[in-house]
Amino acid sequence: MSSGRQEMVTRILAQGGNVDSERIDAAGSLFNSLCDRLSRAEVQPGELVVLSGLQGRNLLVAAMAVWRLDAVPMPVPETDPSFDGAPAQFVRGACRITADLSVAPAAPGRWAEALDTTAVLHLSSGSTDRPKVARRGVASVLYDAEGYRAGLGLVPGDRVAVPVPLVHSFGWGVAISALLSGCDLDVTPFVRASTLARKTDSGAVSVLALTPPLARLLVETRRQGTSTPRAAMAGAGQVPDELNEAFQKRFGLPLLRGYGSTETGGTFFGDRGMGRPVPGVDIVKPPPGERGELILRLAAPMEGYLGDNQGPTQEWRTGDVVRHDTDGSVYFEERVRGPLRLNGKFIRTDITEKALRSVLGVTDVFPLILPRNDSPETEDFYAVVEGDAAKQDLLVALAGCPAGTPLPRVVVCRKLPRTTVGKHDRDALIETVRRMSRDAKFRTAPRE
Repeated sequence: MSSGRQEMVTRILAQGGNVDSERIDAAGSLFNSLCDRLSRAEVQPGELVVLSGLQGRNLLVAAMAVWRLDAVPMPVPETDPSFDGAPAQFVRGACRITADLSVAPAAPGRWAEALDTTAVLHLSSGSTDRPKVARRGVASVLYDAEGYRAGLGLVPGDRVAVPVPLVHSFGWGVAISALLSGCDLDVTPFVRASTLARKTDSGAVSVLALTPPLARLLVETRRQGTSTPRAAMAGAGQVPDELNEAFQKRFGLPLLRGYGSTETGGTFFGDRGMGRPVPGVDIVKPPPGERGELILRLAAPMEGYLGDNQGPTQEWRTGDVVRHDTDGSVYFEERVRGPLRLNGKFIRTDITEKALRSVLGVTDVFPLILPRNDSPETEDFYAVVEGDAAKQDLLVALAGCPAGTPLPRVVVCRKLPRTTVGKHDRDALIETVRRMSRDAKFRTAPRE
């Protein structure tokens, strides 16, 4: 049975779209060179190939070459990533394309996992735990591409700018959709807002795929031409009304919203909230008019994670609590967080989170369990609070929690650190807590 990977790259090449003004398979191209190097490295069908530290055009072309060999690309941002837990045995010793575009063959006799229908492996964001390696099937990638094509109205000849990191599923999904739609693709990494704004104002790009932080930088630029983009979307984060209004004032059109996950690709698209489900995605829960965890049924099965052996499933618990309006629109409200373990015992954090969120000026709360520096066998419970709430008001709110509720050490910051795709940056949050801890700038709630 065919994996579908070679057919997918054949479809992309047949569309004739350019990446950064060059055909992927032009004579003497990087694509042909990498295909030859991978072949000489004896890459086998279904084999994992790590794309380590590649960006922009190089990453996309390398992925196409891996597909041409019927293998499975795994883009990672680090030049020498380390993996904790189960995925390590599958990734260690794998064939690797490095940032300088050299190809390192797989180690002899390395452990491999059957990836019969997997198109690509993506690292999850790790916003709530260590990153996992999500398996995206060929069918899932194609449904994802169709969702973006329909949502953005992509047609051959569109000039689509994707300045967000392609190692993440959002940027990857839009880029693959553009290629399958015969568009010209600009994947120059974002460096200066004025550069991307000039391309947009001059008509060099007609469709934009952004994150909300990038959109905010763009609205501060001065106009450098008279062209207006045909479509612009902001994914991987919430879009406040004031940002949407500022973008419309600067660029002449509102921001479309996108929502999805590493495991599924894009699942929602629209002009308010998170949007509405794309074709092939159904909302199982919550029903219209209610609030609850968003559970989806997918047309293409979700293959799970590398090494988990759970098998494919078509129902996905997103872990996001949403409000599902009667008109079909869905609005993100908060992230579902499971119980945390403190010094060997599971604790509930929802009571303290609710108390902290009730304080005027609080916009977000992130709980953390961290070992002490001087005695790592002992753990402490922290709550990192976003906003401008007074510390004393937060402590008073915690003091009102029921007796026996574990109380956190409170750290307040104006903005919680987030990744380039808008999710909580857990590593940066840990560093924030460590720094505040060294400076003794936290307190726990008083107890009678």
